[in-house]
Amino acid sequence: MKDMWDGMKLGFSDWIESLTSEYYIKIVGTLIKIVLIFVIAHIVIKVGNILISNFFKKRQEMRFSLDEKKANTLEALFKSVLKYLVYFIAVLIILPEFGIRTESIIATAGIGGIALGIGAQSLVKDIISGFFVLFEDQYAVGDFVAIDDVTGTVEEIGLRITKLRGFKGDLNIIPNGQIEKVTNYTRGNALATVDVNIAYRTDIEKAVQVMQEVADEYAKDNKDIVEPPSVLGVVNFASNGINIRLVARTLPMKHWEVERELRWEIKKAFDREGIELVDTRKILIESTDGRDVL
Repeated sequence: MKDMWDGMKLGFSDWIESLTSEYYIKIVGTLIKIVLIFVIAHIVIKVGNILISNFFKKRQEMRFSLDEKKANTLEALFKSVLKYLVYFIAVLIILPEFGIRTESIIATAGIGGIALGIGAQSLVKDIISGFFVLFEDQYAVGDFVAIDDVTGTVEEIGLRITKLRGFKGDLNIIPNGQIEKVTNYTRGNALATVDVNIAYRTDIEKAVQVMQEVADEYAKDNKDIVEPPSVLGVVNFASNGINIRLVARTLPMKHWEVERELRWEIKKAFDREGIELVDTRKILIESTDGRDVL
């Protein structure tokens, strides 16, 4: 045991003595070279991002300009591709410093292609779907969409994933290959729909007249409404009242605000005119035998 320990100490001592100043110089030189490569890569990415931003900015100022949302989408995509490409090249330059031959990596590209076809089919599907999303202009950054059962504002579109930001701030990351149905609420005008339930004993003609007057007055100074609002009339007889519907065509994504404000104005007008809305409250009346009767 003592001989083994002495042999280990002797071997370690020989290794320490073999570390000459040239060895340390080589290590320091390699580290400096690696740092310089990453610094240069970072500078290239920064300069490339500026050039990409300027390119799309000029495209928007031209006579036949790109749509702003589409330009923002393509700009983010090109910046992402540039970043990964530059870092990939930087890694290929650094690997020989560790004795790794990059030729072998490049030579295995064919094998990588086979691996993609066999083991990474979902990845290929995501990328192909991402191309179709971009070039068919299904949606863009800033659009409010529903993808399958997820609703939110498009925050980022990549070749592999789409990021949606929900109302509560939740970030939904959806692989492009899993997207089957897209509803884009931002493209084209929206329809504001306001349903009002009035009691059966209420004068329907008076209620319709008041609703139309309120809607016309509201639409005069509202730039979000693109077509005059109209009261369609009675659309349903419910168990507790009569349903009257009012519709108005609005700018994209403005229908929710218009609906809220119209309901508020109609309620105030009904109160002034003495028009009774349906009261959904339930009143419990105690009978003589102690039972509760509605």
